[in-house]
Amino acid sequence: MFFENRVGPFDWYEDDSGGFKAFKGRFLIYDRAGKIQDFVLGQIALRNQRTAEVYLYDPPLYIGKHRHGRCMQLLTPGGKWFRLHFEKPASTFGDAYTFVEHMLTEAFNLTH
Repeated sequence: MFFENRVGPFDWYEDDSGGFKAFKGRFLIYDRAGKIQDFVLGQIALRNQRTAEVYLYDPPLYIGKHRHGRCMQLLTPGGKWFRLHFEKPASTFGDAYTFVEHMLTEAFNLTH
């Protein structure tokens, strides 16, 4: 069962060990019927009060077909972590989470 609260989904946890607030968990990917089909591990970091930084671990190849697919930047050569660059950065965990989950779901449904 999947639950959300005002901040975000309950299966995400807060990690402030890096000297800043970060949330770690799974971005869920839904099919057209609303059923969970896949997930992508991720992190949303709040280093300051104005912007949320989004990182995705080994996102599916079909994300490249999405109009925002080109906004993904590989962090290190040969690595699997990508950073998502926003045209207008999200300022809260909830906004960042919602945007990414919608983007992944749209990309999935474009290709399946």
